[in-house]
Formats: sequence, structure tokens, C-alpha cells
Amino acid sequence: SSGINAEWSLRPGFFFALFACAAADLCQDGDDAELTRIKGVASFGATLILGSSCPSFNINKVVFSNRCEALSKQAMCYGLRAAERYGDSDVISYGDLSGDIPNIAEVGELTCLRARGCFNQVSKAFKKCIKENPNFIEDTVAAAELAYENQAEQAVLDFVDSSSNTLFGELANLAIGQFDSVADIKSFIEEYVSKDLKGKVASDAAAAAKEAKKMANEWCSSGCTGQSADFVEALFKGMHGGQCVDASQFCGPCHDNAHAHFSAGNSIPCCMDNVIQKGIAAYEYVAEAYGDQVNE
Repeated sequence: SSGINAEWSLRPGFFFALFACAAADLCQDGDDAELTRIKGVASFGATLILGSSCPSFNINKVVFSNRCEALSKQAMCYGLRAAERYGDSDVISYGDLSGDIPNIAEVGELTCLRARGCFNQVSKAFKKCIKENPNFIEDTVAAAELAYENQAEQAVLDFVDSSSNTLFGELANLAIGQFDSVADIKSFIEEYVSKDLKGKVASDAAAAAKEAKKMANEWCSSGCTGQSADFVEALFKGMHGGQCVDASQFCGPCHDNAHAHFSAGNSIPCCMDNVIQKGIAAYEYVAEAYGDQVNE
């Protein structure tokens, strides 16, 4: 009897592990070479930025192994599948996006299962870096700034030039015009952010992090990833069609299709709506608490 009870007491854990193993795999047989290439690029970048400030950091052990292995692999494979889906498309429709939702949901479900363990693994590695090098953050920022200047600055400038009439292009242009270096950002903060305001920002940030962790736990425990994926997939399918052919254009036909979808009785899942409402409340709080500083 005790043996039977012990066996059944292990069943929940067994089925949970079975579910994790049975989750859809976004990787394909021919992906190995591309995954190796991506890991090589990531390793090069990590060495470039962290090689001097934290010689003990090994991205293969920290990000691509143990508690992070499954999550990082599926994230890379999602990127490969997305590149296949969108790579040759000049215009992406809501129909295209709806077909990608199941893949995003798979990554989301796996994130619920593995994110905490992976975060702890990465956090432990960076705490070791700080312990080994008291100037770790300063040295890393300096290395990142140098890497940006040598490797990415021209690409960013080219993006700004080619996207001057878009929101992202304008934001990037604004940031580049305001800040040329990390030193410029520090000077900006010292000039416009008082000591009291820094304390308030730190306190609010801590509270926001605590609330975000609580929301993430509630999201995962309620199965909100699957509910939200089903909702968004159906919404995008409902929006696609007629004169709505470009997902970058919401106003007009796409808006009308979305309105018709909701008018037909479709509604946002409660768990998803809860996150949206909290996001709106957070935005309103930031606008009220820091609006004057932002306007300055």
C-alpha cells in the first residue's frame, strides 16, 4: 500500500516532466550548423564585451547549457523559423502573424517552465563577475561602448538614415542627437535627476520588479500563455482580409476588421486583460509621478 501511495505521489512530477519533454520542438534536423554559427557569434560578442571585465564568464556554460539550454535553443530556433517565415516578405500581413502565434506560444510555455532556473544561473554568473572585479560594471560599459563604436555604430546610423520617416527612426535619431557616449548619459542624469528623485526611481523600480514577478507567476500558473495565444491568433485571422493586407498599418481597414471581430462576441481573456490594465495603470502613474521631469 505504501509503495502504491509513494508511486502515485510521484505522478504529478512525472507528468509535469513528460509535458515539458513533449512540448513542441521548434528546431529541425538541419538547424545544427546555423545554431553553431549563432553560438559562435554570441561567444564572440560576449568575449568582446566581458573578456576583460570578467574573464571567468563562459557564455556556453551560462547561457547555452544546464538550466538555460532548452530555453536558449528554442529561442534560437524560433528566430530561424521567423526568418524563414518573414525573410523574403516585403509586406507582412496579419495573416502571416497569425501563423506565427503557435511558435511564439511554444516559447512562452517553455519560458514559464524554465525562466526562473535560467535567470538564477545567469544571475549567479554575474554576481561572480562583480565579486571578482569591483569595477565590473564600469569596465563592461566601457567595453560595450568601444564595441558599439567599432562594430555597430555605422549600422545604426545607416538604419536612422533609411528609416527617417518612421517612429523608430525618429526615436533613434533623437537619441543619437542627445547622447554621443555613456558619459553624456551620466551628465544628463546628474543635471536633470536630483538625489531625491533617484531614490524615488529606485524605490519605484524595486516595487515594479516585485509586481512584475507576481504577474509573471500568475500568468504562468493560470495558463495565460495558451489562452492569450488562442485569442491573438483568432484576432489576427479576423483582421486579415479585404483591404487589410499590411500589418504595419492598423488604421482604416485593419481597424474595421478588428472592430468587427470584437463585435462578433470575441473578448480578451481575463488574465491577459489584467496585465493590460496593470500596464495602463503603471503608465498613468509614471506620467503623474515623473511628467514634470520628462517635460523638462
